[in-house]
Amino acid sequence: MDAATRWTEAEELVDEPFTDPWQSRAVALAVESVESTGASWDDFRTHLIAAIADDPHRPYFESWLLALERFTLEMGATASGDLESQRMRSASYRTDESGHDDLEVFPIAVSEEGVLALLTDIFEGWWQQIRFGPVIEGAVYELRPPHRPHLSMLDGYLTIGFDEWHVHVCIGAHQGMPGKPVTDETARRRRCAHIELQRLWAEGSPCSWMVRLFNGDGDQQMTVLLPGPFLDDDQQILDEPDHGRLALWDHLRATYLGLPPDPLDRSAERFVHA
Repeated sequence: MDAATRWTEAEELVDEPFTDPWQSRAVALAVESVESTGASWDDFRTHLIAAIADDPHRPYFESWLLALERFTLEMGATASGDLESQRMRSASYRTDESGHDDLEVFPIAVSEEGVLALLTDIFEGWWQQIRFGPVIEGAVYELRPPHRPHLSMLDGYLTIGFDEWHVHVCIGAHQGMPGKPVTDETARRRRCAHIELQRLWAEGSPCSWMVRLFNGDGDQQMTVLLPGPFLDDDQQILDEPDHGRLALWDHLRATYLGLPPDPLDRSAERFVHA
């Protein structure tokens, strides 16, 4: 059976549309893996069905990746140690974003439930250590939460509320005001469509860590600046790096990407203002 036929079979198995480039690449990898091992497509299908059954609430394409990993291990196409090292590298890509010399990006799968869980995790559990606000050309907002916020949802918008101020971020299904509904295009544009864990590199090592949310047009909704080993909660430079302050970054990697702590995050020896 040729690759074109296998791709047709793969398309028939895909239950959801691609929303990020990595999802179509995952399907392509499955096609190539089945072809290279000489297995039948039903062999992979069995793994996918099992992965979905293990956790029906897991995002569909994350189950696809899990099925692909299990399939390649079973077929002897890779070893578990090699898979772990490859996962560490393939989870991200490097880019030269305007204003940043070397930015490494880790995309996170997006769903209303997933985004709500992520922001609840950060703002309720780690509010004392973060700063947040838009980071754009010519302006960086570093708002410090004065206390644990109250979180609530209304019409797709998450409100992160404090005593005297609050912010709204559209993360879910949005319909508009009663009697004044928004168009589907407006709802798409306003809703969070992409989330990235990011780390900024300088002098050959990561030097700062963040989470960024983008709407359907790719405009930034919010950046959450994460604690790092060189500054304390008052943004004062520490005499010695405290790598324990990477706990939130490590937690987000493990929880939302399935990645272990990376020794590279602990490789810098001094603070660099990037």
